[in-house]
Amino acid sequence: MPFGLKIIALFMTIITPLLSLFNKPENTDYSYTENTAIEKEEKALTPYSFGENDIAVSVDGDDNNDGSEASPVATIQRAKELAKQKSGEIRIWIGGGRYYFTEAMEFTSDDAENVSFIAKPGEEVIFDGSMKISGWKADKANGYDCFSAEIPDGLHFNAVFQGKNVMPQTRYPETGYFYIEEENHENSLFTKETTPWSLTYGDMEMTPSSKQKIKDFKNPEDVTVRVLHLWIDDYSKLTGYDKSRNRILFESPMSGAVEETDKYFFENVYEAFNSAGEWYYDRSEGKIYYLPLPGQTKDNIDISIAVTDRFAKIKNCNGITFEGITFCNTDSTYPELTKDSHWLANYGIKHPQAEFDTGAAIELADSKNINFRFCNFDNIGLSAIKYLRRVKNSEITGCNFTDIGASAVFVDGYNSTVDSEITENISFVDNYVNGYGRYFYAAIGAFITHARNCNISNNEICNGYYSSISVGWIWGYTYSVTNHISIKNNYLHDIGQGWLSDMGGIYTLGEQEGTVISGNMIHNVAADPGEGGYGGWGIYLDEGSQHILVEKNLVYDCGSQGFHQHYGENNIIQNNIFALNKEGQMCSSFGHGKNQIGYLQYETEEEHCEFTFRNNILISDNAPIYAKSENRYFKDDSNICWDLTNGKYLFNDYYSNNSTFDRVFARNMDKLGLYNNAMLFNPGFRNAAEFDFTLPDNNAELNASGFEKWNYNIAGTITER
Repeated sequence: MPFGLKIIALFMTIITPLLSLFNKPENTDYSYTENTAIEKEEKALTPYSFGENDIAVSVDGDDNNDGSEASPVATIQRAKELAKQKSGEIRIWIGGGRYYFTEAMEFTSDDAENVSFIAKPGEEVIFDGSMKISGWKADKANGYDCFSAEIPDGLHFNAVFQGKNVMPQTRYPETGYFYIEEENHENSLFTKETTPWSLTYGDMEMTPSSKQKIKDFKNPEDVTVRVLHLWIDDYSKLTGYDKSRNRILFESPMSGAVEETDKYFFENVYEAFNSAGEWYYDRSEGKIYYLPLPGQTKDNIDISIAVTDRFAKIKNCNGITFEGITFCNTDSTYPELTKDSHWLANYGIKHPQAEFDTGAAIELADSKNINFRFCNFDNIGLSAIKYLRRVKNSEITGCNFTDIGASAVFVDGYNSTVDSEITENISFVDNYVNGYGRYFYAAIGAFITHARNCNISNNEICNGYYSSISVGWIWGYTYSVTNHISIKNNYLHDIGQGWLSDMGGIYTLGEQEGTVISGNMIHNVAADPGEGGYGGWGIYLDEGSQHILVEKNLVYDCGSQGFHQHYGENNIIQNNIFALNKEGQMCSSFGHGKNQIGYLQYETEEEHCEFTFRNNILISDNAPIYAKSENRYFKDDSNICWDLTNGKYLFNDYYSNNSTFDRVFARNMDKLGLYNNAMLFNPGFRNAAEFDFTLPDNNAELNASGFEKWNYNIAGTITER
């Protein structure tokens, strides 16, 4: 900004609070109608009635029994086989207890159709992917008295459980991170000139931080390094330490370039074994070491390790329902890269975004009518449920997801123009997700790549390190099968938490005719700017997002802006509340990409309207209203704007740095064609500063503005938990 304008900005910043003293006093004698929360419904569980087609399962049963009500079988696998002998609607009633899995059940076209696996009402049915460890002995490791136990067959695992708790693996450093101090792409797979993707060198090593005292780890092949940078969570086992060059060596290449200021840490480090309750696994010895908590002895330790990462693989099936079952305690195995998963897999590099390569505890393909009702997913190492290609007419309703390693649900279809090839009509409704991306940090709560006619509504999704809902998988303006996605009445909060960057409460990509984002309440989405992070947006329409309607959403207290459009076309943003977001309320960040077909292949400037922004309420508190508004590839009209500190004396910030010297005030923005028909008045929220956004009944200016009120408190789950 020219020096003269900076002086004017500084002057306006000083006098603005003084000018507000001369404003005509507002009528604040408002009345309010309460926005009531939705009245929760009871779960509509299937009532117990044992029919002639039904099969009984009990932990006290016997697989030699016939599965009748009086003679139940003992395993789910046996009940599945008996179902093949029946036809029509089949219900497998499962009695209370814990059923252990050491491998996934395989469902194929040979299995019976229209089968429901149902927990008997009032009984807790648990499918458990872990195995209890016994034979603990007194031992010593890293100088500490501890207990150890032999692991059968040298089994490798990443997850240990004690009751319902995931036990901490040794970590170095124990809290916080190390930071890359020296960028060095020596011995990487690619150079700047040969890289197939501009953000990777395929780094195979790194220079450790000067603060990292331990470098030559005991058993490096058991140690995992985690590098968190941009939106990428990179990880690899180690092959050792080259002391002569001071380089940590990776077993597999990083998908993102390892650069200065990137943060990193290590897992399963022998030298960090020093705190009660944590464990270390020495694969060469086939032993797990555990530092006991107070009161624990080798005879009363109740610890399990994950022995499988999957419960079921379903392919070419029709009509399978799981109801009332708890799935828990599975392993966090690294992705098995295949050449058709992503072109970087040809180089042994995992996908750089959204933990795309991870599997799921339950995977489905080429199937229809596969449903989950009122189930629980706890301590799942990968994603919980993954719908793959050619899955149709399936739903997940009323389920709870707690401590999920990757995504709660991942819908990964095929970008086809042929109806039979398309994944469609998938519903994720009335689910509670608390803790996703617990092991694979860049995972998304509810994730759709290529699918159409899907519904993500009335969910509460919280406590993740990356976007909570993401829809679309095309960067740019090429064909996308993804369309008519309903994202409504979700409650999304506490997302990002300072780990990664470039995320949204709701995130979209590509053309999406008929997609609607409506009625959602979103808050506390944040990267950590103190650690170089950026981009914690409420609603984020990223590269090529097109034909999306965004209306009646409440977005507040996010780290960046409430709404952000990268580049796109013909989106409508109307009748939303964007309030008290840290770096501004709205951002149009980039005016390129007309002919984009892949990563960063920009050829021409935009020549069309990216979005229309109208009839929204934007509330700041000594922060920008618009950010980066020099990218004027949008139309605005009839927005209500107010600043809690400065009143109608609003300002904009080209660069979202909130610098006094870079403020451009709204009254100067009309020269750029912005703030068209803007209404600068206080809408009268009951207590915006405390995030109570109830609007008054009797604010005349508001009632005449055309803004349509809605009850944002109906966002979230429907049934009782």
